[in-house]
Amino acid sequence: MTTRITPSTTSLIKPSIRAELPAQYIQQLPSIENLLLHLEGKGRSESTRTAYEKNLKALAIRADLKDTKAIELAIARYKKKNGRPITNNYKSKLCDHYATYCRFYKIEWEKPIYTPEPTTIQPPTQEKILMLISSARLELSIKLDISAQTGLRPVEVQGDKGLQANNIHPDQNTITARITKGCNARPPLPITKELTTRLLNYITEHNIKPDEILFTGKAKNYGQDYRVFRNRLAKKLQDPTIRNIRLYDLRHAYATKQLRRTQNAEIVRQLMGHKKLDTTQKYLHLLAGNNGEWIVEGTTDKERAKQLLKEDFQYQLTTPDGTMIFRKPK
Repeated sequence: MTTRITPSTTSLIKPSIRAELPAQYIQQLPSIENLLLHLEGKGRSESTRTAYEKNLKALAIRADLKDTKAIELAIARYKKKNGRPITNNYKSKLCDHYATYCRFYKIEWEKPIYTPEPTTIQPPTQEKILMLISSARLELSIKLDISAQTGLRPVEVQGDKGLQANNIHPDQNTITARITKGCNARPPLPITKELTTRLLNYITEHNIKPDEILFTGKAKNYGQDYRVFRNRLAKKLQDPTIRNIRLYDLRHAYATKQLRRTQNAEIVRQLMGHKKLDTTQKYLHLLAGNNGEWIVEGTTDKERAKQLLKEDFQYQLTTPDGTMIFRKPK
């Protein structure tokens, strides 16, 4: 196999920092760089390559990447900066990335199995989401509004695979997501008239052509900008719970909202772009937490009925006198 060693890997490290790093680590950087170039050639996304780079470097500083037994011990003994062990989920990801490294360099290795710990998805309340959207500066506010109303992944909002101007359909007040790796095509996703207007104004002000990306910059910048904003807001409002709201939680909140609205996991699978129904069903446990307590409202007014549906009430039945009954979990 012909390797492609580039000088960029080590030359970008400042001499003062390079002197503090183990020589073994420095020597392994070109092999990691070669793998990253291979992954790029195979069409792997920038975010995927960044994750590989981060994890393989974390292993390289702890052991020789050619020594599979040493790597196994490094993963088993891996601890965070605070001294706490990492989760099995992260250990499993380290194993996956190192297994790719082994295949690329034809190193024989039997990958250990780490059973992932069960995770609990707890999306933020609608009140907190609206507060984040209203408190953010204009561009970030629009992106957060899109994430909350459509459930798009951050990489589908900003970056090379992010939204283009022609993905916005003002006549229908919908957005069509571009197809990204690991995600099925989705139907048009409804958005509010207010968000449509904000997007049209943004497109006009920035003179964005139909086939141009709405939000320039790398996909990871969206997450970085959000975290800086979120932490500042938490400090300003003296509300530490805000720091726990991840950008991806807006997608979780969308999925949960749609499950409550439709009571149909298959419909939500299509809206989310999940390839497997099992992925969608991870959200179902959130709907069982109301202990049977509901807010119930009845109305004979069709406009009020539409408003209740927008507020996540579920239609139940119509009584003989024409009253439509709706309910939603407390």
